[in-house]
Amino acid sequence: MGDYLIAASPIPGHVRPMLHVAADLRARGHRVTVLTGAEHRAEVTSLGLTYLKLPSRAHPRCDDDGLPAPLPPLLDRWYRGRCEMRSVFIDPLPAQYRALRNALRTTMFDAVLCDVAFTGVLPLLTGHGPRPWIVVGGVGPLTLSSADTPPFGAAFTPRAQSNYELMTWVTHRLLFGDVHSGLNDALAAVGAPPSPVFLTDWPLLADRVLQFTVPALEYARSDLPATVAFTGPVLPPPVPHAARLPWNPAADPRTVVHVTQGTWDNDDLDALLRPTLDALAGRDDLLVVATTGRSDRPTLPGPVPANAYVTDFVPYAQLLPHVDVMVTNGGYGGVHQALAHGVPLVVAGGTADKPEVAARVAHTGAGINLATSRPNRSAIAAAVDTVLTTGSYRTAARRLRREIRSADAFDRIAEILEGLAVPGARSGTLVG
Repeated sequence: MGDYLIAASPIPGHVRPMLHVAADLRARGHRVTVLTGAEHRAEVTSLGLTYLKLPSRAHPRCDDDGLPAPLPPLLDRWYRGRCEMRSVFIDPLPAQYRALRNALRTTMFDAVLCDVAFTGVLPLLTGHGPRPWIVVGGVGPLTLSSADTPPFGAAFTPRAQSNYELMTWVTHRLLFGDVHSGLNDALAAVGAPPSPVFLTDWPLLADRVLQFTVPALEYARSDLPATVAFTGPVLPPPVPHAARLPWNPAADPRTVVHVTQGTWDNDDLDALLRPTLDALAGRDDLLVVATTGRSDRPTLPGPVPANAYVTDFVPYAQLLPHVDVMVTNGGYGGVHQALAHGVPLVVAGGTADKPEVAARVAHTGAGINLATSRPNRSAIAAAVDTVLTTGSYRTAARRLRREIRSADAFDRIAEILEGLAVPGARSGTLVG
């Protein structure tokens, strides 16, 4: 029986897959402790897991404050990327590390499984001395640099037979050189050595990287590190009782469009939900199901078109089997759930890792990348119609569905973690 610490940055789309893994490990007989934000305490304890509080100063922020507007798309992505790297990955690092260190003082865990935004493990990786195994859960697109892919954040689809080493060097050393300096300042603040790699490459320092996807939804890399394992997506367990859908699919022949802004970047629902409702209003052939992702906002201000239904949440296990196309801002979990049901996508991602998710969806042929977080109504309508009338999108989505359904993420994750629990690991001597 293993003893595992799950360290989850309290971003909803990061916490939930990590909790699904934690619950599965507990069901297999392992001891599991979860270190995350207080807002997730009830969810953690309801699963029978031990809870440790992550202080509020260790929380990432979806921080757009001070962003000049408007900016050209590439300049906006550069400026926003710098702000997000600091607010999500760098600023929380010292407090995350101190909370992690306190947890490790009381229990010698066999392994720490953290999400990719929990950079509080970095001082353990850049320092010396005993430590448990450190395993990174890939709750977003793979961030590691490669000669075969543009640097993470560029959101460019790689071209065959191109070498991106120079582009990556310029991006890391020149365009984002101050980000690397900021990371090293945060490490120095807790007495840790500087990072030998750029911020987006920090998972290279971990003992294992468990990427929660299938290979087909990532770019091919000839230099993929041996420490990276594709587990398949971590999907939520079935809900015990089927939810009642807002319409009767058996009696309603309309094509169903689902639109969502997920659970993280959903403060301004005028970015995607409202434009989609307006773009498809008056279409008697369509039913639009919109979810706000917020229990405090189960509807939208203003009139809702007659062919639309707005609510805070509908379980995807009930909804997605009836959806013909999903319009989304590119949340990693939601995209995987759509593809697990063979649903093609229209993606409008502009913050965090969402442009990278959108680029990958387009690369697979399973959807259209609108390349903005605030598409206009005509662009949305045209993309939805294109996906619905062009069979290749659904064919690609169904191909991904087969690959996703052939993977068992929980078995693979448990297999890897259990394989690490060997003599010597607890004393800090890492094997393998």
